[in-house]
Amino acid sequence: MQWRTMIFNHLSLAQKVTSLAALGLLGGIMLSWPLWFAAARPTFPLLPIVGAASVASWWWSVVHVGLLLLLLVLVLIFPKQKKLRLALLLWLFLLCCLDLNRLQPWIWFYALVIAVWLFGQNEREMRHTWRWLLVAVYAWSGFHKLTPYFAEENFAWFCTAFPFTRPLAPYPALGYAVALLETSLALGLLWRPTRRISRWLVVGFHAAIILTLSPLGLDWNTVVIPWNIALAGLVWLVFAEADATTFPKKNGLRLLLALAGVAPLFHFAGSWPDALSWKLYSNTQPEGTFQAPAQALTCTVQEKAMWAENAFDQGTKLLLDDWASREMRVPMFAADRTFRQAALYLCRCTTPADSAGLYILTVRPWNRQGERWQKIPCRVLLNKPD
Repeated sequence: MQWRTMIFNHLSLAQKVTSLAALGLLGGIMLSWPLWFAAARPTFPLLPIVGAASVASWWWSVVHVGLLLLLLVLVLIFPKQKKLRLALLLWLFLLCCLDLNRLQPWIWFYALVIAVWLFGQNEREMRHTWRWLLVAVYAWSGFHKLTPYFAEENFAWFCTAFPFTRPLAPYPALGYAVALLETSLALGLLWRPTRRISRWLVVGFHAAIILTLSPLGLDWNTVVIPWNIALAGLVWLVFAEADATTFPKKNGLRLLLALAGVAPLFHFAGSWPDALSWKLYSNTQPEGTFQAPAQALTCTVQEKAMWAENAFDQGTKLLLDDWASREMRVPMFAADRTFRQAALYLCRCTTPADSAGLYILTVRPWNRQGERWQKIPCRVLLNKPD
């Protein structure tokens, strides 16, 4: 134990941060194995950035995961090697292009953390860049929760995790308070007089999330548990100093912070993905539902079994996110394109095509009356004439 502590103490801050990010990424990959080893999915296809949904081959899955794990191990063994970090980021980018579902918020976060060391030249500038990155995550995540969709629905559901929290469920004001607390963490970490207490609050905040999501609680979306550990660890590392947080001068670092803190603004105009806007558990992301007559799926035995297990409303509707979560252990990348790709994949297995289609639900976060449903029949997705 002593030699491990000595090795850790001799690492620079950049090496500690990179190693923590790599370990968190490795833990997330292990907990979402079918997302990366796509041949292990029973039915959910790859949803590439270009082209239609497709089924992964076993051999390509081995190559994809094998090289990813190798690069992660090498980054952990040789944390000073910039070329290894660059190779890891490029390979992650390729894997996400092959399946957009891999572009999870935690993947995006780790990529930004590792990329800081590619652009930064000195440890002080990198430390302050990591600070702003963490501030962006807490500020946006808390802001997105300041809606009735979180306070009245998701918060109440989280309260069902334990008997002692269930009495809190009927009080949406507490949900808004949680959202304000998360937002205040960003400000508390930036302001030096409150930084010390805020670091402890961050640890408690993530400990509560981990306990709630763990098998002791809801036993749901456990893939983000390593990310919550990493977030708390990163806050503890980069906010350890009492110095004022300054904005980086290098254009590369500013670009990374713009992607984390400014780009989410464009999601309100539909020009930036919800998954990359830190809408964590806000319950305001769009949802895709595939509807077809009962027993209409005519493809494989596995797909029929999937439909029977996951469909609701007398076996006529399938929530695409439930399908993704069950088979890949992560939420689906919520976007119009991915909904259409997955629906088209199912349309080709549905007879008759005119009776089936995709429904996309979009919401206005602060207006419960602004929900909108868009119906896209299979005939349209398949480009069949009227």
